[in-house]
Order: sequence, then structure tokens, then C-alpha cells
Amino acid sequence: MDLAAAQLPMVLNGLEWSGCALAMSGSLLVALHNKASRWGWISYLCSNIVWSVFALVTGTYGLFVQQLGFTATSLYGLYRHTQFHRQSGHAGSH
Repeated sequence: MDLAAAQLPMVLNGLEWSGCALAMSGSLLVALHNKASRWGWISYLCSNIVWSVFALVTGTYGLFVQQLGFTATSLYGLYRHTQFHRQSGHAGSH
């Protein structure tokens, strides 16, 4: 077994827990429903990327398709959050 194959379980474990932590922190930030919620959508996007890589490496294509859908909703959520704060005069508040 070569070194890359030996390290694959550790890499997958890191991807799995990173995706989990990013998604959970995104949920918390969005639930706050304040100016920090923008970072929740960004956290979701990072989670989508991590989970997509995990899905492609493990061959779980249903999970990959799900992440494509979640990426679209995360982008839309970030767009809506940004538009709301621009329209309500909070454009300078990040």
C-alpha cells in the first residue's frame, strides 16, 4: 500500500468532520438572523465544497448531487441576505 492510499482514511475523516462543523456553524450563524448571518451562508458554501469533494472521492454521487442543490440554495441565501441589508441601509455592516 502506498503512502497516499494509507492516508486516505485520515483525509476522508478530516473532510467529513470539516463539512459537519462548517454546516453546523453556518446553521447557527443564519439562525441568529443578524448581520453576522452573512457568514453563515459563506460557511454553508465552504461546507458544500468540502462535502462535494468527499462525495466525489467516495463515489457517493447522490450526496454530490445533493450538494449541488445545497450550493445553489446557499448562493441564493447569500444573495438575498446581501440584498436585504443593502435595501435596508445596512450596506456598510458586514
